[in-house]
Amino acid sequence: MSAPEPGGMPHVATADVPVPNWGRLVRSEFGSAAWNLRDADEISQAIPHHLVLLSFKPFTNRESRLGGTRIRSASAASGACEIVPAGADYWARWHDSKEVAAFSLSRDWLDRVAQSDLDLPAATVNADALPIVDRRVALIGGMLRDELRSSKTATMASLELDSLLNLLGIHLIKHYGAARPQKDLGGLSDRQLRQVRDYMVAHLTDGVKLEDLAGLVGLSSSQLMRSFRRCTGTSPHQYFTRLRLDHARTLIVGGPLPLADVALICGFSSQSHLTAIMRREDGLTPGALRA
Repeated sequence: MSAPEPGGMPHVATADVPVPNWGRLVRSEFGSAAWNLRDADEISQAIPHHLVLLSFKPFTNRESRLGGTRIRSASAASGACEIVPAGADYWARWHDSKEVAAFSLSRDWLDRVAQSDLDLPAATVNADALPIVDRRVALIGGMLRDELRSSKTATMASLELDSLLNLLGIHLIKHYGAARPQKDLGGLSDRQLRQVRDYMVAHLTDGVKLEDLAGLVGLSSSQLMRSFRRCTGTSPHQYFTRLRLDHARTLIVGGPLPLADVALICGFSSQSHLTAIMRREDGLTPGALRA
């Protein structure tokens, strides 16, 4: 496909996912995320939601165009990200293979976060889609890649994806918009923490959504994340993963149940998924634990 003429753009398609056919894709009510390896190519798309692209490989002479601006060429090191605000017409072309994480954040949801958490009428994201280094985005993108690579299929716990999108959304509002200081809500009460934990324990197999946990205690999703971390020292997703691993450990040590069944009972997509997470978190495998 040839580059767009100075006066226009190539055909633009509208979609609510990061870009068409971008590898492993996971969805949430808050948006979606994808990770893949992609050869030299180009895209042209009307972006309905806020789009964040993180490159895990360096690139040279990547061409891009935002709206009616001129075509720009840029090079960047590994870990550079590009932020495209919602509503933009976006075109890009790259000449080398690349590995990317892509996040699409719902415009309506991010507006609600801005209103409930930051006393703003809407979320404003001031970005020009040129590559920049943002360590927080790189950290969040790396977490997405690690999780999707650990599973043979494009699966990801709802709680984990919601947590990543919340972290990224708050970061965009605070660092690329006109955010006011966040409300200091303190930690959860003992009763609230017990409610959240009991709900997690009751849903180890089928999983939980961050929005559902927040609703139990009358908070927004991002407010719950801050308050939960303040009183436990960890995120809701990390806490939930630990509950699942502890339950898996009990089942593995306490009986002859096949490891594949243990994995599914404890909410993992497969035995290999359980193995990858247990090795990462505990430094051993289910097989070694049972031996």
